[in-house]
Amino acid sequence: MTHKEFFNVLIGKPPAEIELEIEIRKREVEALPEFVMKQYCLDLVKENKLQDFLIMAAMQRITETETKLLRVEMALHHHTKNLRQKKKLTLLDRFKAMLSVFR
Repeated sequence: MTHKEFFNVLIGKPPAEIELEIEIRKREVEALPEFVMKQYCLDLVKENKLQDFLIMAAMQRITETETKLLRVEMALHHHTKNLRQKKKLTLLDRFKAMLSVFR
């Protein structure tokens, strides 16, 4: 799924195949007797709440994981930056290294 398709789904514009499935399901539900319809609606409310909870939990896990990843990346960047700074030789160190080659 591309970014564009994802955002279309988010704003309520699903692909044509999904719209067809929704329309077929709506017509099936309209044909149900009233007492079955009531129970079906109650089940939908429960399912919707469970899906909302699942999505919120997944988003929280993703956020926590991204935060941990960012911390690790920042620590790694800081560590490599320190290593680079330690490896820099002063002018005197360079001269000593050049002179030691000629001995």
